[in-house]
Amino acid sequence: MRAGDRSRGAVAIPELSDGEVEIDPEGRIFLTTPDKSIPHGRQTFLAQVTERGEVFMDRDGNGNPVLVSRVQPFRFGPGKSEVRDGKVTFPGTQQRPYVPERKKIKQEN
Repeated sequence: MRAGDRSRGAVAIPELSDGEVEIDPEGRIFLTTPDKSIPHGRQTFLAQVTERGEVFMDRDGNGNPVLVSRVQPFRFGPGKSEVRDGKVTFPGTQQRPYVPERKKIKQEN
């Protein structure tokens, strides 16, 4: 999958490492690491997916976000999630479950 590919409420960002993340209302993705000195743990900015489908990971020398990819815009809510195999699943997205086709069983007479 290329960076920014999207399927079933997940966005592929291969550069991201697996782990728990927090996604805020603006689509910013933060890696959450436990830290007893901070009530909700330490948060490190990883990337952002905007409501227009723009994917940002860095900022330029002037502090402006650098566009790395685009995805089909989709609705999501803030909350906890995880990165697995370079894919971020967004909370509050409508997932389309996959049900495999059943094989027909031959009946013996």
